[in-house]
Amino acid sequence: AAAGPTRSLRFNSGDTAYLARTPSSAGNRKTWTWAAWIKRGAISSSSEFVLFGMEDDVLLALAQDKLRANVIATQVALTTSQIFRDPSAWYHVVFAIDTTTSTANNRVRIYVNGSEITDFETRNNPSQNADTNYNKASIHYIGRQRGQDPRYFAGYLADIYFIDGSALDASSFGAYDANDVWQAATYSGTYGTNGFHLLDFANESTVGHDSS
Repeated sequence: AAAGPTRSLRFNSGDTAYLARTPSSAGNRKTWTWAAWIKRGAISSSSEFVLFGMEDDVLLALAQDKLRANVIATQVALTTSQIFRDPSAWYHVVFAIDTTTSTANNRVRIYVNGSEITDFETRNNPSQNADTNYNKASIHYIGRQRGQDPRYFAGYLADIYFIDGSALDASSFGAYDANDVWQAATYSGTYGTNGFHLLDFANESTVGHDSS
């Protein structure tokens, strides 16, 4: 179980809601971590809802109620066997990339509510030292991908982190309490060139404020 955050940002797919950012320069495209709390607002076993993406690529999405990840162009890196379709539950997701490691199954890792996912319906690991699409000096999205089929996310996102240059596990962002419930914890490390932390969502003018 997971406790969930105290403040979040709602993404209404019917309103084509999303966040976007274009870094002024490229960061580390081989090693990085994206993490966030996620609560679904729409359930569809036939649709895909993008959590974050760029250009014409989906980096991480809920597809047919499973987590699906792309790393390089349209290559499907991972699709989980586990299904995430509870609209009342908060899921804490950590997506860590390190293509420099020699162990192929450690190059792309996903953690949900503190535990690493190890059972995958499909798994196509990137080659060693490959550059991912993410962290280029190009437009990046939260809540959609670019193109004619943006696949807007429907639901809530909170406590969104991007860590440039480090592949981190879930313990960097949370911990289990005495009742074995996963709780958020404040990240205390470095952020790298393009890293950020979206936390407050206080009002419309500061929705994308970087708290890092």
